[in-house]
Amino acid sequence: MTEIIHHLNLEESIQALHKLSTYAFTPTPPLPELEPFAKVIRQQKGAEYFAVYADGGLQSIGGLRDLSQNLRGKIFRMGGIANVASHPAGRRKGYVRTLLRHIFKVCRDKGFIVSCLYPFKEVFYERLGYVTLPQAMKIFFNPEVLAPVLNMNHEGSVELVKFEQGYAEYLAYLEEIQQTTHGLSRFVLPNHEMAKERDTWLAFARSKDRLVGLMQYTLKGEMMQQELYAHDFLYSNPQGKFLLLDWIARHINQVLKAVLVLQPNIKGETLFTDLRPKSEGLFPPPMGRVIDIENLRGLKVGDGEISIQVTDPDCEWNNGVWMLAGKNGHLAIEKGRTPDCDLTIQGLSALVYGVYDPDEFNLRGWGNPDTESSSVLRGMFPAAMPFLHAMY
Repeated sequence: MTEIIHHLNLEESIQALHKLSTYAFTPTPPLPELEPFAKVIRQQKGAEYFAVYADGGLQSIGGLRDLSQNLRGKIFRMGGIANVASHPAGRRKGYVRTLLRHIFKVCRDKGFIVSCLYPFKEVFYERLGYVTLPQAMKIFFNPEVLAPVLNMNHEGSVELVKFEQGYAEYLAYLEEIQQTTHGLSRFVLPNHEMAKERDTWLAFARSKDRLVGLMQYTLKGEMMQQELYAHDFLYSNPQGKFLLLDWIARHINQVLKAVLVLQPNIKGETLFTDLRPKSEGLFPPPMGRVIDIENLRGLKVGDGEISIQVTDPDCEWNNGVWMLAGKNGHLAIEKGRTPDCDLTIQGLSALVYGVYDPDEFNLRGWGNPDTESSSVLRGMFPAAMPFLHAMY
């Protein structure tokens, strides 16, 4: 069986995605109309698509998006994997692994150090080196409980604009908070065509001419019984938070339900007294993996030194013994000799993102660190809470 991986041009991508991705991820038949679907794909900036052809036809497709991501305070380039789908006749034949291995090589050639995705099934992508990351949460509550916020002295103001009008400032704020938000990813290329067609409001919270928070939201439903849905609820300090809560409170007689998307480290019940929200996960939880170990140099880490034997069947350049050392707060990496412990790429990725304790690795099949090695790894890679943000 001969497998051919083809780097698709735009029109080939549209046709292949319309055939495979819509079948896999949308209700059918019928397939969605081609032209509206094609318009969405044409608007994507920096997206590339690859396909596996075998047995005389198209079998699998996958996309790659160009993003940046904060990992423990340092910004790295990130490859966002999306729209991975296979024809039913081509499933369970290894085509997606073949495709992802090719895309991983493309990522490395482009200088992407890590990769993230939103999985259809986590265990499938865990076998390809990814580990599950914390999920952003949606909270639901009646905004009338925010009435006391209206009596606070916020010493600031909120400006309301349509998304297109505020798009440049929205991007600038994402770039600003990315510097201090572990895991936050954003698209490298702006998408002004998308911004023109995005029907959402942007509420900018300002204090002394400085942007300290923003909320991207919609209002839907019947008069005086509307739902306020905030796709973004982002703030830099408590003042930004309460300016945005004040803005929501100003809709008490208009809105019966507020829905806020919160990053994983923010608990809805602590946003304000008596909020008592209901909550559910936003989309599938994301997953992440390291693509290029050697270029993690400079990652902010704790003090320590350890030699690890890494196993990565899908990115062979990561295989081998690596000496990791925390020096002056930053990671130094070089080829090592005698390993102190073995780690799979899942284990190393779990350390980088900070969401699993090394003591779990033996049980998960991610490595064999003993008590001493786990202590060193825990000190170098303390627990952290990543927030992916970008959706694709």
